[in-house]
Amino acid sequence: MSDTLSFDITVRYPDFTLTAAADVPLTGITALSGPSGSGKTTLLRAIAGLERNAQGTVHFAGEDWTGQPAATRGIGYVFQDARLFPHLDVAGNLDYGARRRGTNPRLVDAVIDALDLRPLLKRAPATLSGGESRRVALARALASGPRILLMDEPLTGLDRARKFDLMPYIARAVAGFGVPAIYVTHSNSEIGFLADRILSLAEGRLTGWLPATPRLIGQVAAVAPGQIELALGDRRVWLQGHGAIGETWALPLGREFLLSDSEPGLNNAELTLQAHVIAAEYGMGTIRVQIAGQPLTLPWMRADGAIPEMGAALWLSLPVLAARPIQPDRNPFDS
Repeated sequence: MSDTLSFDITVRYPDFTLTAAADVPLTGITALSGPSGSGKTTLLRAIAGLERNAQGTVHFAGEDWTGQPAATRGIGYVFQDARLFPHLDVAGNLDYGARRRGTNPRLVDAVIDALDLRPLLKRAPATLSGGESRRVALARALASGPRILLMDEPLTGLDRARKFDLMPYIARAVAGFGVPAIYVTHSNSEIGFLADRILSLAEGRLTGWLPATPRLIGQVAAVAPGQIELALGDRRVWLQGHGAIGETWALPLGREFLLSDSEPGLNNAELTLQAHVIAAEYGMGTIRVQIAGQPLTLPWMRADGAIPEMGAALWLSLPVLAARPIQPDRNPFDS
């Protein structure tokens, strides 16, 4: 299909076999999730044309990539470690990625600004922090003008705070530059914030698709330095982030939200929204609610097993707010 990455791949080693076939939409971020040793990196390398033992077929947007060398597939690959060239400064590393594909210099400038790299351009890789070097590695991949990003656990080895600093940059790169991504991880926090859909892998076999973490969708109504005002129905809330008025952003609910059938009153939540029940999944532990004009399916657990009636009012409290752009307002690769 012209709007998918389609593959049917087998990779055999003496002690491990990967067999995987799927059609992956070429929009947003697809998380490839599974435990260590399940074959995530092997599958990513096979898609990229880097896995010598791979057999089978790969098609991108209707184009047959089977047998094509990695260099001709138009892939931006971000490894677990940054793999920057130590003899080049940051500007030189970015220029290398651009010159390989002959991309427009304006694209490099756009990437530098999107990932806040201008203060780092004269720095040597050895002087960069872990988070800075990952940003440069992502920028180098983007500067090559890729048709798709393949990201192999790019935040591995970073502490929780640094990961949360970097995830918005990854979201901005995918949404702002209109490049689909396959993102390998086993981190629930990374999946919850970044993934538009999840493809699960275990013991060398795909185990199926999972939806994105429940999230609310809104549009940026106003901006300030380092902040956006997100309109959610008739509510507006200020969040950390760099965006433009009119952009579409997702507000993942995360794992720590509270859904209650009694008004919470004063509390420590950063945002409380009223919801109304529109369907109940008896025996499934979930209910369907309408929040800010949007339907969401959420878990519902009560000790007495009671299910709220249709139309009943509930309250959703979010202790932490973090949002990301999900829809590009322009595509610099077309310039």
